[in-house]
Order: sequence, then structure tokens, then C-alpha cells
Amino acid sequence: MGRAVWLLQLIREHLGILEAKVGEAGEPLAGDSLALYVAHHLLQAASQALMDPAAHAAAEAGLGVPEGYAALPELLAGALSSEGAAALRRTIGLRNVVVRCYARVSRDLVRAILAERRYRDVERVSLRIVGWARKRALDP
Repeated sequence: MGRAVWLLQLIREHLGILEAKVGEAGEPLAGDSLALYVAHHLLQAASQALMDPAAHAAAEAGLGVPEGYAALPELLAGALSSEGAAALRRTIGLRNVVVRCYARVSRDLVRAILAERRYRDVERVSLRIVGWARKRALDP
């Protein structure tokens, strides 16, 4: 479980930075372009740290190799609740928006995610997938 634990720690570190920044900023990062771009990066890195082990866990469990990240919620349906699968879909969508640099949509989306603290979904889904993988002696 070395890699999965390391990635979970990375997710917690990134989300902890976001949590602290959102907590001290009141309205999440209003007017602070640099902080908003930092939030973009932290969300992207945390999302990627979730998606990679999720893909490996699906493959190692014999559920199939996803053609793309969008296939992960369906492959891992047995590991996730419907709410968890929906959160994973949103995480994948956010990562795609940020990576593809859809700047205007991305800034508004990131502000909404921070305001509603939806970034916490990344850790919840990660914990669920890591727990599911541990029960199967997998190390995604």
C-alpha cells in the first residue's frame, strides 16, 4: 500500500493548503488571481493523485483497463456509492477543464468548488478507493 498511502498523503496536503487559504480568505480568493491559479494547480494535482490509483486499482482488480479516466466511475461502481461515483465524475471533469485551460470556465468553476468546499470530495473518494483496494490486497 505504499504508493496509495503516499498519494493519499499528497491529496491531503494539497487539500489542506486549499482549506487554509479558503478559511482565511472569507470569499474564496476573490480578486486574487495568483491564489486562484495556485488553487487550480492544487485541485489538478489532487484530482490526478486520485485518478491514477483509481485506474490502477480497477486494472489490478481485473475490472478492466479504462480507455480514459471518464470510464473510471463505471469500472469502480462496486467500490463506490452512487454519490462517490458522481463525485469521481465531477473530479475527472474538473481536472479536464483545468488541464485544457478553459480559463474563464475554469476560474468560475474553481471559485464555486472552493466556495462550496466541494474539493473535500476528492479525499472522500480517495479514502473509499484505497479502503476498497486494501480489502483486495491491491496497491494501486
